[in-house]
Amino acid sequence: MPVIFVYCPIFVIYRVHLIAILCNKIAAVPKDFSIEQLKKRFAHHPHITREELLGFYRSVEPDLRESTFAGRIHSLKEKSQLKPIRRGVYTFSTKPQFRPQIEPKLREIALKLNKAFPVARRCVWSTQWLNEWMIHQPGRFLLLVEVEAAATESVFYFLKDEKYKNVYLNPDENLLERYVYEESESIIVKPLVTKAPLEKEQRIATPTLEKILVDIFVDRTLFSAFQGSELVHIFNTLYSTYALNSTKMTAYAKRRAKDQELIDFMTKNTLLSGLLSK
Repeated sequence: MPVIFVYCPIFVIYRVHLIAILCNKIAAVPKDFSIEQLKKRFAHHPHITREELLGFYRSVEPDLRESTFAGRIHSLKEKSQLKPIRRGVYTFSTKPQFRPQIEPKLREIALKLNKAFPVARRCVWSTQWLNEWMIHQPGRFLLLVEVEAAATESVFYFLKDEKYKNVYLNPDENLLERYVYEESESIIVKPLVTKAPLEKEQRIATPTLEKILVDIFVDRTLFSAFQGSELVHIFNTLYSTYALNSTKMTAYAKRRAKDQELIDFMTKNTLLSGLLSK
């Protein structure tokens, strides 16, 4: 029996009309929903919670799915239009991310380690980076080479073989006072805490600001020049200058068994208390 197709103009018109309505609805709410509208809505909110953002989106798009909303948050973060300061809390702050200036000697060490230890997780940094955030300028600096625990001795002997001077492997207080603090510059090889927050710039892994702050707080003997009022000044200056993520800080501090101690210090002594509660 032959199949008969019947042309129905009413059905076609209805279908075209329905598609037009759907297209207009989608077009009416752009994917990022205008960052300026979001900023205007939350102009007087230094911090915005995930729930507040979701409520704002759903006020104009009631049927917004959770997965779609998560995608939009991710997109805004990728474009640096929305910055996380702790889990589920964001800011539209325009504070820049910290980008360290890696001095030639530190760069040379990092690139040599890349070649000699391609698998080992590691990072390098210098206490000279802290100078601009301090009240008093120290005349002695440490070049930190942090590497996963199993590779610390190998890296130490590698640097010695490469003829670098004043290289020390995880020095104790006695060694620090007798030798390290007597030199204008020393290289310290120490274990890298697992899951420490790092970032990579031009093939060189460096610690995030959050890691640096936690380390100078926890390792008080190694970083003795940065304690007391200097420590408070460094925390406050960095908070005022750069975007910081308190969740990243406390998570790393927890891995170092100092999270509550750090929270107490920041709450009682620094401007960062605003990052810890809303």
